[in-house]
Amino acid sequence: MRESRDRIAQVRRLCHQLCLSSCVEEKRQERHKELLQKRPHWSVHRKEEQFRQIALGEKVPFDISLPLPARDEREGSELGVKLFWERFRCQQCGLCCYTPGAGLILEREDFDRIASKIGRKRLKSLSRYDRTINAWILKQPCPFYDQDKRGCKIYEIRPQTCRKYPLHPPLAQLPYNLAVDAFCPAARLLARETLEWWVICESHWAELLARMEQSGEDSSSPQDGRDDR
Repeated sequence: MRESRDRIAQVRRLCHQLCLSSCVEEKRQERHKELLQKRPHWSVHRKEEQFRQIALGEKVPFDISLPLPARDEREGSELGVKLFWERFRCQQCGLCCYTPGAGLILEREDFDRIASKIGRKRLKSLSRYDRTINAWILKQPCPFYDQDKRGCKIYEIRPQTCRKYPLHPPLAQLPYNLAVDAFCPAARLLARETLEWWVICESHWAELLARMEQSGEDSSSPQDGRDDR
């Protein structure tokens, strides 16, 4: 059992290292439709079950892994992130602007950038300082969210966490895939829309596993360094 898990982890690591570009391009070209015509897949037969699980994000906090490669230290590894933003459509619901823990922490660069526009004194009055994380946190609901226009008043200089949201660090069980906050309605929608893309990932994994078994390679290679979003 342990050997099987290790082999699967090796396959996924190799897939991330060797197939990142082709993986993204095949998904952009919707190759999953061709693969699904050839064999049954859980993303079709268990679709309703998976949709119900995804829908739980509205009430239960958790992250969803997407069938898109996470960025790492290699040049060009941002292809998965680029495809994510091509497909992601913010619903302008504002939930991430006035819900605890969702995009309201100000990094030092964020604080300085926003303060240069509205003044440090005003920004401090709109924030609280958290000594445990050594960072300023905007009071909630976010003072920069315009409920009438359903948009951000400082969109061009918004905090980094807001720029990256709903992307979260990859999950431990799928460390080479992008992950999103299931609380975000648009992220849940994208997870449903891309569910069948997993057949492309699993096709690559199966091909690599077959090659490993045929060659008898241990496929040990250096760990890649990933950016966590």
